[in-house]
Amino acid sequence: MKYLLSILLCTCLATTAPFTFAANELPALGDTTSGLISLQQEHELGRDWLRNMRSQVSTIDDPIILEWFHDLVYQLVPNSQLQSTDLELIVIDSPELNAFAVPGGVVGINFGLLLYSDDEDQLSSVLAHELAHLSQRHFARQVEAAQRRDPVALATLLASIILIATSNTDAGIAGIMGSQAAAIQNQLAYSRDFEREADRLGMKTLVASGLDANAMTGMFTNMMDASKYRGSSLEFLMTHPLTATRVADAAGRAAQYPRKPRTESFRFTVLKLIAEARYRLQDQAETEFTYRLNKATGVYRDALLFSLARLALQEEQWDKGLERLSDIKQTELLIRILNAQLLAGRDGPIAALNILRELRRIHTDSPVLDVALAEVNLEAGKKKDATLLLKRLTEDYPTTPLYWQRLSKAAQANGDLTLAYRALGEYHHYSGRTQEAVQQFQSAIREANKIKDFQREAAIQERLRVIDPA
Repeated sequence: MKYLLSILLCTCLATTAPFTFAANELPALGDTTSGLISLQQEHELGRDWLRNMRSQVSTIDDPIILEWFHDLVYQLVPNSQLQSTDLELIVIDSPELNAFAVPGGVVGINFGLLLYSDDEDQLSSVLAHELAHLSQRHFARQVEAAQRRDPVALATLLASIILIATSNTDAGIAGIMGSQAAAIQNQLAYSRDFEREADRLGMKTLVASGLDANAMTGMFTNMMDASKYRGSSLEFLMTHPLTATRVADAAGRAAQYPRKPRTESFRFTVLKLIAEARYRLQDQAETEFTYRLNKATGVYRDALLFSLARLALQEEQWDKGLERLSDIKQTELLIRILNAQLLAGRDGPIAALNILRELRRIHTDSPVLDVALAEVNLEAGKKKDATLLLKRLTEDYPTTPLYWQRLSKAAQANGDLTLAYRALGEYHHYSGRTQEAVQQFQSAIREANKIKDFQREAAIQERLRVIDPA
């Protein structure tokens, strides 16, 4: 059974748009689905898939994006039917419209999804839909259904999915439609029923989280418009068939709830501009954003100014960036962090250190702030402080590769080579590079032995056995 599950995960989930399925009721612990695949098996397989995914595709590691995505998902989680809230989040560096949920609590989006969302309510409607897929254990139910079908039909389906996963989409779809047609058609119809169920549960989660039910209908409309404009199906629609019936059903359900005011938050607007600059404007981003300032007002104007200041930071144009920030009316934490980073560039790290320290006394749980403060501490020669900050981040977010990579850098600067090797090993492990991870762990073990730190040596040896049982 585990071999079958591994095949299904490696094939069905090899793209950034894995198959997801829905069910009408939450499976009970004693039902046949739970007997086939336990929650613990789903958890382990999902983490294996995530590491494999990170080894094959480019992901976004910007702390601003990671923190926002975490906050967005966990606004919805308490109002979902998830049995476990231990989720893994991933942002794919792709302009395509897509979101996905992988068994075991892996939730991801393509960063390009922001380009198609008018506000956070719309984007949250997609995430609420994906959380419903997870809460109903649709993948486990699909494996159960697959066992009842003709093995030849299942093999044909898997082979076709492999073609889709390797970007030969037309051939893959032809394989699905052309062989064992009756069995495949039953499976496709089944998934459409599940999609509608995920829509229903997702809307309940959306409303319970204080968001507008109409956002789901609006997002569906945006998807259909984008698909027509492109002349081809979006990634999301390839695995989440969107029919007129689904759209009508969503509109009917939304009408039962009172409309709620929706606004584009400063942070969402900034991130949407970052996505636009990354995927559409590229080298023309500064020119285009400066042009838009002439007519922009309110939050959108402030977001443009922030984006321009961020571009100035990247180009080391400190005064230009500070001037942009001085015109912003918002008092967001992100603005104050960027201001300190620009000051550090212009006047040296000491100028920014006190500002960031004071901010951290107030905001004790911001990865964006912690990463910025750690970087300034390193520049100021306060290597131990930087290391302690990043160790805390890896404790709070132990599966995020970026924070392990930063910790390795700080630990090396601090002269703690055992920690530097170990952190780099964790970075490679969570990035899906097992061989490189093993090499770094072995280096950490040798370093700990050399300095006679036998306690750490034993702990790292045990960790190595966990990540590489062979």
